[in-house]
Amino acid sequence: MVIKFVLGAALVIMSTAALIIWVASVTRGLQAILLVGGVMTVAVLFLMAHAAMGVTLLECLQFSLVVGLLVIPIIAMSFADWRRA
Repeated sequence: MVIKFVLGAALVIMSTAALIIWVASVTRGLQAILLVGGVMTVAVLFLMAHAAMGVTLLECLQFSLVVGLLVIPIIAMSFADWRRA
């Protein structure tokens, strides 16, 4: 079951990369493209975990909240440093 999830996740990430390339040709702005790709990847991975492993959607949302509280400040600081340079 875990191998199926990992292979499915790799497929989702590759298809999201293809979507990002397509969105890049249609729109402008790197941040918008990365946001679309990130949100779609996380959403599909949560739905796959729900379907394949029986994880409830509430548990997925709680996990995303914890990860977001840890990751978002790091991303904000890196963007601030990037804009200063």
